[in-house]
Amino acid sequence: MTIWSKRTLEERNLLNPAFGSILVWHLAKGYQQEATSNGEPKNIPMVLTFVGLSLALRGKTRNSLPSTITSSLATWINQNPLLRSAVAKGVGVLRPYVRESLIFGANHSLLAFDAVSVIGTTSKTRQINKYLNTSSDEVRECAKKALFIGRWLYRNGDPQTVMAMLGVSA
Repeated sequence: MTIWSKRTLEERNLLNPAFGSILVWHLAKGYQQEATSNGEPKNIPMVLTFVGLSLALRGKTRNSLPSTITSSLATWINQNPLLRSAVAKGVGVLRPYVRESLIFGANHSLLAFDAVSVIGTTSKTRQINKYLNTSSDEVRECAKKALFIGRWLYRNGDPQTVMAMLGVSA
């Protein structure tokens, strides 16, 4: 991990831990929302936060996501084989940044953890909404897609299946 002062402007803007933790918060909220609506209260498995950020941060991938959560991940992969490999590669490249975002989110009471999953806390919802209201369209789009991705990942099977379909190794 590069020290903060040595990071490029793009790294500091797109891969900063505050922004990453907000996206993880949205992933966790989306996953939890979908699980609860299906009568199965669950938090997002930590391994899926790495997949979720890889899907949300890259514009080309984010823009190619289906419009409904009922769309199959397998169908999306079949229609976007090059993006599948980009997501898998992104998980590896983003790993240290996601970890940093998880730690930042926990230190700022945005995220909490149990043994294997991430929980988006409710104590900071107001501050997150205030931040998003003053953010750029792209930042708001990333947050909106992260919420969608959390819901979509829940609908597409257990974490091992999702990761296997995307070609991600644990």
